[in-house]
Amino acid sequence: MADGLQPGWLDTFAQLPWASKYLNSKQWRCQARQRNTAPDDDADRFNRDTMSAYNGVQTWVELYEKPAEGSTTVQRSVSLIKFGTGLNGFPGIAHGGATMTLMDEALAFAMIASETEKNEGRWLGINWECKKLLEEGKPIAEVLAGYMVTAKLDMKFLKPVLCPGVVGVEVETIEDKGHKMRMRGVMKDGNGTPLIQADGLWIRMGGGPKL
Repeated sequence: MADGLQPGWLDTFAQLPWASKYLNSKQWRCQARQRNTAPDDDADRFNRDTMSAYNGVQTWVELYEKPAEGSTTVQRSVSLIKFGTGLNGFPGIAHGGATMTLMDEALAFAMIASETEKNEGRWLGINWECKKLLEEGKPIAEVLAGYMVTAKLDMKFLKPVLCPGVVGVEVETIEDKGHKMRMRGVMKDGNGTPLIQADGLWIRMGGGPKL
């Protein structure tokens, strides 16, 4: 079983048989999606609260493969999401903006997993110092200095994402240079059919040369 596997997750995502190899592997770590924020925090509010409102996201699990010996780069990660009609656009189809958010977060988790490994199992999250700088009116570039942020995200919508539904996103890290990371993610349904492909670039604020 993957490290951190919770009771019920195997049943919740039984509709994604291709994902069982990750959930059942000791080489993978998993957790309920979270970004180290408190329930009353404004940080991460959209993903933590809004996406799950009105029968939206019901279960959101993130997994990553443990890095190879001597490396801190996470090469593969997976996000599994079960959602209700709260994500509807057209009847029976998930809204494009909602699915783009899921893809953005899936790719971002690959970055977070690598940052976690680089910090010996700890991801700093949105720390108190950031909030203090923001309250003091500091420029956003100063507030986010050192953090990785989305710089580019290209989407290809291949097939409609049915809603309600259960989907998974497989992510591969293509490049990790410390100050920038490139990832590719593919959302799949229960049959393993690709629904959306996303190619993303994350850069470290104040942390490298111009691209």
